Amino acid sequence: MLENDSWFAIVNPQSANGNTKKRWPEYSKRLIKGGYRLDFAYTTEPGDATRITQRKLKEGYTHIMAVGGDGTMNEVVNGFFSNGQLINPEAELALFSHGTGGDLIRTLLISRGIESFLDTLGRGHKRLIDVGEVLFQDEQGQQTQRYFLNVADVGLGGETVARVNKQSKLLGGKVSFLIGSVLSILRYRNKFMSCKIDGKLVFEGRLNSIMVANGRYIGGGMMIAPHAELDDGLFDVVILGDFSKLMLLRHLPKLYKGTHLEIPGVTVHRGRSVVITSIEKALLDIDGEQPGQAPLKFSLHPQALCLWG
Repeated sequence: MLENDSWFAIVNPQSANGNTKKRWPEYSKRLIKGGYRLDFAYTTEPGDATRITQRKLKEGYTHIMAVGGDGTMNEVVNGFFSNGQLINPEAELALFSHGTGGDLIRTLLISRGIESFLDTLGRGHKRLIDVGEVLFQDEQGQQTQRYFLNVADVGLGGETVARVNKQSKLLGGKVSFLIGSVLSILRYRNKFMSCKIDGKLVFEGRLNSIMVANGRYIGGGMMIAPHAELDDGLFDVVILGDFSKLMLLRHLPKLYKGTHLEIPGVTVHRGRSVVITSIEKALLDIDGEQPGQAPLKFSLHPQALCLWG
């Protein structure tokens, strides 16, 4: 019989360029020494974290720990669901960020490292947060569903993530994504898209990107949606207009400061459902992964998941 506070950790050993596998034995000892009942499993391939999470929740675990980068955390969140429903509405999630991006923990105001994570667990602060859901077209042209906690991005961000994930991230998340962003800006061509929010057409024309945000940060520290809240029941939808390459490069520093909303051509909308279509191939980024492309349909599940932090 499982103890109600037994934790199961899903660990991506390849995160942080393989450093997680080296450090996890030390981290697990610290957690056990801190009084936490802990079992764990390493992931071995894409999608593994989702499958392991689903299996462990069905076995009776109610406390799940995601250990890795934003992509690992996204897979674990998807494992909380099966057939469109939460496997256990009482289950809880803790995020031990040990990847290169770390964007979600920035919104949570959680620092990296085992000491910060132990402090998060020790404080016992939990809250119900919103979960985003998106229907999109995968590489085989099939409609696919995915859940997310942080930010989805269609356009430039999708192409940037596709480029960055094919390369080493030894330089760290911020530098890797900054280099990837600059290279993508130089090669990217703005797309013709339409965007409806809660059934109302808010934009149709050529644009750079549309961000559907639950959290605030993307791309290793860009504060793309500075007013987004994880538990307010609404997406913040940030649209970057038909910007030239030069204008994007000139204003790139503002994305990290969250001051880009003042730039003419940047608009912000809020709502619970978002539909995005494009007559051109527009790639999707979800929490640092690039699983498919438009057309896209987003919906929000208010305060659906209990998160530590």
